[in-house]
Amino acid sequence: MFGSVGINYRTAPERVRDKVSLPPDKAALFAERLASAGILQSAILSTCNRCEAFFWGDEESAEGCRAAFLDAFHVEGLENAIETRIGGEAIQYLFKIAAGLDSMILGEYQVLGQVKEAHAASLAAGRALRELDRIMRDAVSCAKRVKTTLDIGAVPPSVCREGMMHVNNMAGISGKRVFVIGSGKTGTLAAKLAKRLGAKSIAVCNRSPERTEKLVKETCATVVDYAARYKAISESDIVVSATSSPHTVVLADLVKIDHPVVFLDLASPRDVDPAVAANPFATLVSIDTIGRLAMGERRERERLTEMGAAIVSEAAAATMKWIEGLQ
Repeated sequence: MFGSVGINYRTAPERVRDKVSLPPDKAALFAERLASAGILQSAILSTCNRCEAFFWGDEESAEGCRAAFLDAFHVEGLENAIETRIGGEAIQYLFKIAAGLDSMILGEYQVLGQVKEAHAASLAAGRALRELDRIMRDAVSCAKRVKTTLDIGAVPPSVCREGMMHVNNMAGISGKRVFVIGSGKTGTLAAKLAKRLGAKSIAVCNRSPERTEKLVKETCATVVDYAARYKAISESDIVVSATSSPHTVVLADLVKIDHPVVFLDLASPRDVDPAVAANPFATLVSIDTIGRLAMGERRERERLTEMGAAIVSEAAAATMKWIEGLQ
C-alpha cells in the first residue's frame, strides 16, 4: 500500500512549517524512525512549502507515520495540519507535486529536482525497494511529460523568481547593493537574477565558503565571511537569505542599518527574525507574502493546470494498474 503523510502550505501556516522541517541529515533520522515502526520503504520530501513522507507499507503504516511526525515535532497546531492520503489518492498527489501542480506558485518546476533528490536519498539508504522506487520514477516521468507538453510557464516560475521580481518592483534592483546569504540552488538563482536585473554589486556568503566558488565566477560576486554577515547587511540595500539552517540566521538585535534595506527571506524555517520588520529602515518580505502576491497571476496557469491534471490522472492510473498486478 502506498501513502503520504505530512503538512503543506495549505494545511500549515508558516509558523508551523518553520518548525516542521527535515533537512537531509534529519530526514535520514526520521526515515530510521519510520523503519523502527515497521515502515521500511519511505522517501522524505521537505521544502519551503511542505514536509511529507511518502511510503510503501501495510494498513497500519499511515497511522505509524502520523505518530512519528507528532513524536518528532512537538509543535502547536501540527496535529490538525497533518494530511494523510492512501492508494490512488496518494499517487495522484505525489505526481501533482512533482509536476509543479500542487505548488504555492503554479508551474514551480524546482520541486521536481527536490522529488528526485528525495528519491535518490531513499535509494541510497536502501529505503526504496521495487514498489516505492517504481512509484517515484513514475512521478518523475509524469512531471517531465507535463513540463514538455504544457510548459506552464514560458519562464519557469519559482518562489525565488517571484520574490526577486517583487523586490525589483518595490525598490528596484538596478544600481543596488545585493547581499545573498546561502549559495545553494535558491541562493544561486537569486544572485543570478540580481546580476540580470542590474545590481551594482553582489556579495554572497555561506557557512561552507567552497560552495560559493562557482557562484562567484558566474556573477562576479564578492565573498563575505559568514561571521561578518551583519557588517555586510549594514552595507547593502537588498538582503536575500536562502539557507537550509534550522536556526535563525539574521537576528533583529544585531541588525544595524541607517538606510532603507529590503530583506527577502526565502528559507524555511525562516532565516530572518520577524522582529527585523520593526526596524524603521527595514522592509521584510517572506515566502507567504510572495505566495499571496502571486495569486493574481495564477489564472492562465490554472487553466493549464487542468490540462496537466488530466495527464497526471492518466499516469497515476497506469501506476495503480501496475500495483494491482503485484497483488
